[in-house]
Amino acid sequence: MIRSPQGPWLHRFLLYLVAVAFGLLIYWLLGFVMRDIATWPGPDVAMIEESMLDPQQRADLVDLRQRIMATRRAIDADRQRQAVLRDSTGNSERTMNQLLELQRLTLQRELTPSPGELEALAESQRLFLANQTRYQEINDRISNRTEELESLEDNARTLEAQLAAQRSLVQEEVQRRYAHHQWRRAAVKLLVLLPVLVAAVIAFVRFGSGLYAPAVWAFGIAVVIQVGWVMHEHFPRRYFKYLLIGVAILLASRLLLHLIRLRAFPRPDWLLKQYREAYEHFQCPICAYPIRRGPLKFLFWNRRSIRRLHPGPDPAGTPDEPYVCPVCATRLFEECGHCHATRPSLLPACPRCGSERPFPPPVSTGTP
Repeated sequence: MIRSPQGPWLHRFLLYLVAVAFGLLIYWLLGFVMRDIATWPGPDVAMIEESMLDPQQRADLVDLRQRIMATRRAIDADRQRQAVLRDSTGNSERTMNQLLELQRLTLQRELTPSPGELEALAESQRLFLANQTRYQEINDRISNRTEELESLEDNARTLEAQLAAQRSLVQEEVQRRYAHHQWRRAAVKLLVLLPVLVAAVIAFVRFGSGLYAPAVWAFGIAVVIQVGWVMHEHFPRRYFKYLLIGVAILLASRLLLHLIRLRAFPRPDWLLKQYREAYEHFQCPICAYPIRRGPLKFLFWNRRSIRRLHPGPDPAGTPDEPYVCPVCATRLFEECGHCHATRPSLLPACPRCGSERPFPPPVSTGTP
């Protein structure tokens, strides 16, 4: 007799809920460890550049950039001075034109300009000419500094081109060291995960179908997912896809073989469930043909229509005789060896005396 106490549905629900929570906690714990390993510092790009680039050229480039910035600031300052002088020259020009117009009107009236007017006109002319001279000096200085800026920028571009050739080598070295750093991190992660994975496999082999199966499955799934993430992150994708497909094929083949074995040699609890449900629906457990005995002798039904049947009362005195399926010749009801009552042949216990026998029983036919 197979007994599999399941407990209340609430207890089973809580069991699987706690198992899922346990798997999530394991996954998070391993994730924290993986993220801590991922924070290890990689190659120092600045140090690599300092060791591989020409220090004199780097210093010259820094000096040129500083001089370029200073020259640009000086040019901007001169242009601001030019703007101020332009405004001042414009004001002087307008003042001088007004004084000239006033002097012309005075001469037309045959009057003599006053000494103050003549002095103001002379002062405006001197200021205008001085501003023009300063404006031209600043313009010449801007022109010289612009030429100097172009020369500095040409020298800087030449140095940058020379350093760019060296930086390509630096970039190759950085990539090489970064790849080495990635492989080292992957090795450390796998060094942490592989013992845990081995422990999960051992636990699955020993307890995967026993009392602690929910905890073992939750633990194993969490570990396998973390290992998969690490391999996806660090292994080349061109190889990872083949590895992933290979693992999927292996799992699918194992599952297919397991299902084939279950079909050929079903588990006793599954077989008992199949037989029990067939007897409940008054059908042969082997071929599903209706069991016509008693008040159902002249009726026909299937699993859906059995609920709508309304058989008549069983005639009094009808003997409860053994019964054999007329389609597959499987013995379905037989005489109990203890109480001599008729009992189901394919179920483990007699409904009258409770005597048990090994399950599953050999499927016997009605043929002697």
